[in-house]
Amino acid sequence: MQIEKLKNELLFIMIFFLLPLFSVFAQPEMQSVSTVDWNEAILQLDITAPIEEEPNQPTGRYKTEQHIIRRTPVITGEVLKGLQIDSSHTLSDMIQKDPVLLRKLEALSDKMKKVFTTATGDRKYLTVRYTLNLFPDLADLVIQHKSPYPIRSNPIYRATEEFSGIVIYAGEPLPLQGGNTRTAELVPCLFPRLYDGSMHLIHSAETTDPQALRSWGNAGYIRDFDLSGSSERIGSYPLRTMARRITGTSHTDLVLSDDAVQMIISSPHNRELLRQGRIIIILPGESSESSGVD
Repeated sequence: MQIEKLKNELLFIMIFFLLPLFSVFAQPEMQSVSTVDWNEAILQLDITAPIEEEPNQPTGRYKTEQHIIRRTPVITGEVLKGLQIDSSHTLSDMIQKDPVLLRKLEALSDKMKKVFTTATGDRKYLTVRYTLNLFPDLADLVIQHKSPYPIRSNPIYRATEEFSGIVIYAGEPLPLQGGNTRTAELVPCLFPRLYDGSMHLIHSAETTDPQALRSWGNAGYIRDFDLSGSSERIGSYPLRTMARRITGTSHTDLVLSDDAVQMIISSPHNRELLRQGRIIIILPGESSESSGVD
């Protein structure tokens, strides 16, 4: 009797500890696909899972959708960790310095818009699509300065024109900074940087007013020459210039001509364009306007 009692107790202990594992493995396998539409500064996240088998098919679909919703915060955090903030940092790098940031990224799932829920034609898989605005939802978590840093000026040269914005063409492969013959295409990121020919920094997130940074970042992107959708940002008389080179560890930053830089930094009015992030960068075209963050 004593041996039988001991066996029952051991069996109870095994079930107690292993049941959570069984429930984890019993959960349907999930897959996520994330892309960023840099034209609109919107993250799109698709989460797909096998529909749970139920005698009543709508019940299985409902249970699967609820399971996806419960897992969305963790998946959101994992997806966003790979997003390029600037040439040197991803969100994962920032999390290493501030682990609490991961929980804040997961909490962004509360601000995500559920676009649709759809099943495959064979009713075997269910996909929930979400979107998240990078500005201000994500930007709010990574902006660290309270006021813009000073922008380098040129007291000798005097600009003769005042512009309403800045348009930078980087729509083709450009030489990489460093004197070699390699070229690369610009990689969009949350906060790109601009340099002059001597590699003096002239524009970054830190030189941008935090309020403008939350609204639309320190520079926006488009993939064609149609500026009609950007008139609010760059006005009707923008300075138009071509990027000379690409720089930065992740190929996210641009080197401008010294002539263009002088026209910008030698005028208080034009320097204000930098502070307000009134910049549009024309990216190389592609078949899909979205780029992944995975």
